[in-house]
Amino acid sequence: MSFTQYMLDFYGPDSEIYPELGFNELQINIATAIYKMRLDAKGEEFCGDSVDRENVRDIILEARQTVLPEFAKA
Repeated sequence: MSFTQYMLDFYGPDSEIYPELGFNELQINIATAIYKMRLDAKGEEFCGDSVDRENVRDIILEARQTVLPEFAKA
């Protein structure tokens, strides 16, 4: 399973866990890229685990608060 699918399973519109967040693939992919750059800057590695999932989630939620159109909930 890809990390994007893992995220969708938790936070996608069809998720049984947090469907109210309604993340889409574009949001997840952009936030994952941002997160990976932050990890690289700190010399850390991306594992695709629950810690990474929660950090990517937080990037999307933070972006929504700053009103970036790519992260707006549809």
